[in-house]
Amino acid sequence: MRRVLALGSLVALAVGGAGCFYGDAINERPSAEIQRLDAGVPARGGQLSFRAITDDPDDDAVTYGWRFETCNGAGICAASETGVDPVFTVSIPVRVEDAPTVQVVVTLDVADEWGAVARPTQRLVLDVVNNLPDLTVQRRGRELGGAFPPDVPIVVSARGTDRDGDAVTLAWELFPPRGSVPADRRFEPLPDPPGGGEERLLLPDVEGSWRVRVTASDGVDVRVVDLPILVVPARPPCLGALDPAPPPPGAALLLDQPRRFAVLVVEDDLDVFPAPPPDDPYLGVTGFRWYVRGPGAAGFAHVDTDVAAFELDPAQFDPGDLVDVRVEIDDRVGRAVQCAADAATCSFAQDGCLQRLTWTVEVR
Repeated sequence: MRRVLALGSLVALAVGGAGCFYGDAINERPSAEIQRLDAGVPARGGQLSFRAITDDPDDDAVTYGWRFETCNGAGICAASETGVDPVFTVSIPVRVEDAPTVQVVVTLDVADEWGAVARPTQRLVLDVVNNLPDLTVQRRGRELGGAFPPDVPIVVSARGTDRDGDAVTLAWELFPPRGSVPADRRFEPLPDPPGGGEERLLLPDVEGSWRVRVTASDGVDVRVVDLPILVVPARPPCLGALDPAPPPPGAALLLDQPRRFAVLVVEDDLDVFPAPPPDDPYLGVTGFRWYVRGPGAAGFAHVDTDVAAFELDPAQFDPGDLVDVRVEIDDRVGRAVQCAADAATCSFAQDGCLQRLTWTVEVR
């Protein structure tokens, strides 16, 4: 059996008068070191992992004894976890005795199978930092292609949380574009947001790049989020589905009985068709104007307004007559059609978005 002696206390033992010398091998202590496996500054609520690096001169098996303590700013510490494996993973509590955790202490004891203990005991002290508050800022409204039309409400919501459990306060700032008048714009809190947090109602008065800044503070650190909001001019409405479909250029539809001409769909950033619910906070309904040009007429006669359909009766004309039926659409802007009166279609932007369409019919 190996005799266990502390390193450095070798003693030669004489046995009787025979002059015999005691020659059992002396067990040496293991050595130990704590290796941290993760990087960065520890934060409350996070995890830490450590590995025991050991060496035993005698190649003896070793055992591990980990201890994890956490301390608050008042110097009050509490042991929270222990471990016996080579790798030791722990979670940093947010608080110790109702005060924020500011420091952790990891202790490692290593012993070999004969009871020899590594000296000194390994001890690692790490400071713990405060987590920045988390902040989510979102916007909602009549957003199309990443932009908003003017004079339409935009709701900005912000919600702050903190992994340390600290109370989070929010501060709001508005950065309007040049030309905005404080008396003409609105930026005011909304009560009782359904999703929690805070909300602000923004009613922009001019086009341009707006910015809302929200600052979340947990009393120690702050997080800032800037939310850009682009306000662009209201786009012209666009004719969508029609009934009947218009004939090819130069062709005519047959009119042998009363026929209904209808706009089924209008796409617009603000004024659409079919009409939105009357209590919609953003949208209105498209404006319609209907015209008819009879055979031999020099121009179009205005026949109806603000309806999406018009009916034409062949009894009003003679067989063989060619009649033009025209619809023009508008939104709340009140744009004047800028195309020539003889143009069957009209697009303000000279693209596929039409604000005018004309059917030609032949009476039978």
